[in-house]
Amino acid sequence: MAQVTSSATVHDVVVIGSGAGGGTATKVLADLGVSVLLMEAGPMIGPADFKEHMWPYDVPHRGAGAKGQAYTGGPTGFTYSATYGGAQLEGEPYTVAPGSDFSWFRSRVLGGRTNHYGRVTLRMADYDFKPKTTDGLGFDWPISYEDMAPYYDKVERFIGVTGAPERIRSAPDGIFNTPAPLRAHDTLIQKSCAKLGIRAINARQSVTTEARNGRPPCHYCGQCGRGCRTASNYASSYVQIFPAMATGRVKVLANSMARELITDSSGKVTAVS
Repeated sequence: MAQVTSSATVHDVVVIGSGAGGGTATKVLADLGVSVLLMEAGPMIGPADFKEHMWPYDVPHRGAGAKGQAYTGGPTGFTYSATYGGAQLEGEPYTVAPGSDFSWFRSRVLGGRTNHYGRVTLRMADYDFKPKTTDGLGFDWPISYEDMAPYYDKVERFIGVTGAPERIRSAPDGIFNTPAPLRAHDTLIQKSCAKLGIRAINARQSVTTEARNGRPPCHYCGQCGRGCRTASNYASSYVQIFPAMATGRVKVLANSMARELITDSSGKVTAVS
């Protein structure tokens, strides 16, 4: 009897890392009909795994000690296996110079740091693209703010960014959702700043306050740093990667850290180790 061996699936593109850049690339490519293999060094995670709406003492891994970032278990089967901030994973290929305390903030989990960051989402100003021309330092970008503006518009419409038009050059206006109302102490700060001639404005944050692409508006729980069960704030996992996976053209390879890119004699990448 002939033995039939199925061949491995061949993907058009391999994307390494599932944070803001990787998640965006995955969604755009999948929508274009491209087959994508998405590699993520950490585990899969989704809204059902987020532990918002609870007190710190209700979290099973509380008190797990120095290795708490790698804790798995507990009566609820709670898993906290993603690195957060300066935490390290064993075998992490990350080094610093001898005597240096520099620690790059990484989150080894689907969605990367987009699960945890404060969602402040600003546009670069016109002069940010031309530092050499502006103050004689660095290099001018080969593109301008005017070149980027249509893409800023597209991103803001897609993910939902709160804010209000303020006509501030250093923080260009965009396509905004209505921001959350200021709290009592916010109002006091704003009034005090006004007396000093300082503008205090609503933060531009990638948190939708309107229903958008199946995502309900923010319910103002204030726990964005823990992820969002309703996917109202932006994380590449539930805003981009999960919808891309629904096309059937994306395979996620979790817990898989890329070691190196293999190149041919011409310098073109041919494989990922």
